[in-house]
Amino acid sequence: MKKLKFILAAAVFSMAALAASAKGGIEAGYMNMGYSVSGKGISGSNPSLNGFYVGVSDDMDLVAGLGIRLGLNYSFTTDKSAKSLVQNISMKGGNEKDHYLNVPLRLRYNFNIIPKVLKIQAYAGPVFSLGLSHTYSYDFALELGGQRLEGAVKYNYYTGKFKSDVFDQDEAQEAGLPAYKRFDMALGGGLGIELLNFLEVKVGYDWGLVNRTKAESAADISCTRDMLYLAVGFRF
Repeated sequence: MKKLKFILAAAVFSMAALAASAKGGIEAGYMNMGYSVSGKGISGSNPSLNGFYVGVSDDMDLVAGLGIRLGLNYSFTTDKSAKSLVQNISMKGGNEKDHYLNVPLRLRYNFNIIPKVLKIQAYAGPVFSLGLSHTYSYDFALELGGQRLEGAVKYNYYTGKFKSDVFDQDEAQEAGLPAYKRFDMALGGGLGIELLNFLEVKVGYDWGLVNRTKAESAADISCTRDMLYLAVGFRF
């Protein structure tokens, strides 16, 4: 609950700062989320989800070319060929979907190559994230209690609950899928260029710092989330 309040407070602070500044901007671009999952009962490849993000940001100058960039963005990523993470489960038509609210806080330095025409930017810092929704829908074939079950199922990674007309919640829990915490924090950086004090193009990468697995399964399974992004923005 404390982490949730922190994310919400950071989001409110971001919006207030952006509203008060005349040096804000908007940005949008491609995002890839890579999940590193390891531990007991895990098989197959780690999931990689592709999608987009959109958001607003604000630059606060400190000294010379040094400044702080504060942002607020929404991201959506999906994997329509999701593979099983659990032994004894085969899946087809898997579809994993991930929605996040992100608050990046970057220390930024501008290199003025051609004044008022071309800048090169380098930035680094943390990003705080709040998971809005993370679901896993698929057709499955499962060996359970000596019987083979086939059907469709939807799993919610935050609640740890299944929706299916084939087997009940207690049986589903035996599949061993991890449940995730909504709060996440990553650290990273990137490079960008700014043209005519208006158009910006940037690329960056963030490494997850938090084991997102909930306490009841954290001893057996570890999960961190990394983010790669490529974006275009407009400064005002």
